[in-house]
Amino acid sequence: MTGVVTSVAYLQIRSFERDVDRDLVNAARLGAQSAADNLVVREQPLDPLDIRDMLHDLVEAEPLLDAISVIETDDTGHFRVFTSTSTEEHADVVNLAGRAITAKTPSSIRTATTMTFALPVPKRDRYAVAASVGLESLLQARKHGLTLALGFAVPAILLVTVLVHITIHQMLGRRLGAIVRTMERTAGGDLRARAAIVLDDELGQIATGLNEMLDQLERFTHSLHAQIAEATRDLSLRNAQLAASQNQLFAARESLARAERVAALGQVAANVAHQAGTPLNLVSGYVQMILGDPRTDERTRSRLRTVDAQIQQVTRVLRTMLDRARPPSGFEAVSLGAIITRVREVAQPRLWRSNIRLETSVAAGLPAVKVDPTQLEMALLNLVTNALDAMPGGGTLSIQASAGPKAVRLEVADSGPGLPAEVLSHLFDPWVTTKPAGQGSGLGLAIVRDVVRTHGGSVSAYNQSPGAVVVIELPVSGPPVTSS
Repeated sequence: MTGVVTSVAYLQIRSFERDVDRDLVNAARLGAQSAADNLVVREQPLDPLDIRDMLHDLVEAEPLLDAISVIETDDTGHFRVFTSTSTEEHADVVNLAGRAITAKTPSSIRTATTMTFALPVPKRDRYAVAASVGLESLLQARKHGLTLALGFAVPAILLVTVLVHITIHQMLGRRLGAIVRTMERTAGGDLRARAAIVLDDELGQIATGLNEMLDQLERFTHSLHAQIAEATRDLSLRNAQLAASQNQLFAARESLARAERVAALGQVAANVAHQAGTPLNLVSGYVQMILGDPRTDERTRSRLRTVDAQIQQVTRVLRTMLDRARPPSGFEAVSLGAIITRVREVAQPRLWRSNIRLETSVAAGLPAVKVDPTQLEMALLNLVTNALDAMPGGGTLSIQASAGPKAVRLEVADSGPGLPAEVLSHLFDPWVTTKPAGQGSGLGLAIVRDVVRTHGGSVSAYNQSPGAVVVIELPVSGPPVTSS
């Protein structure tokens, strides 16, 4: 009740203050406007004394106005008081009027005790009118309101406090104390504590509600303990599964690293063979041409045979390098569903950490494919790893396997930003990567391409909205095709 009375008094005082403030601002604005309108109709040159009399008339007509001044711009561009009802020259008033003349828009300034409104005179570009009002009445209203609010609040609060204290102490103290002690016992861990119900009144209803709440709390505590025990067992099982998955992932990464090293060696060997083989073939051709020339003597022929033997020796060394760089292969008929399942189990820990949802779809009756399971699993894991790297903030990863007329189609899609258009045409070439420097070797997709080609298949990529899709197509049956 005390708060309501005090709040109503305060809101009325604030409303009164706003009314006073609005009246003061309107008085300053109307005073400046009246003076400016009067200056517009006067003929040049303006008489300072005549204008000052007019300004005095305006001040006398509006008691809220303290002073009205006319400010002009002299020939040097400085601002000065042309005439005023005040005997004091205030620099802030001159500066305010100067801003109004320069900007050709009204300006105002407010201090703790005054409010001044400046208005440029239409058709008199050198003049502006500044009207000032005092804020003493507003300050007095605030002081009066504060005194009134305190006068209402303090006695009312004291009276209500005394009455409430007496009532609670004499009528409610013991029963409330019993309820409080029950709550303290409950806070101390005694969930069997209950409050005594003496009367069926408000306090009795409070005690009844407290007892019901304690009953629910006790049941909830027992249920919570059971759920915690079950969650602990489930967490232990998941930890064991996570440890097994991490071991599988570590092994898969080791295999992938070995495959990347082998692929890198194969690319280097292929480049060496190409770069060295072309000039060697040219040299060998010239040697054979000279050997076939009848004009070549036997001594030169003997030397050329030695050169040709050394060329053949270098050729055999290059072929041996290529053969050693090619990984061994063992093909068998397998189901793509089993390979997808193994890849999902290996990638599951990182999927959880990266907040990525995995969706897999294997068509019913999908025919088996004749592949090297280890190589194909490494290639699929490589695509999954690239897709996860493209979604650092989480997203959706999709792996779908379907059957076509002559091939099995495997699609790996992500919801990342997609692939740059300039990279799509040579995405599977060695050393091509979309990752920042130091985060990708550029060999992963080249390995995927070589593995798929080794199995007689093809690989391609395209963008969708959102993300990118990599498509692998493998023949349903037939002998594997070995790529160079």
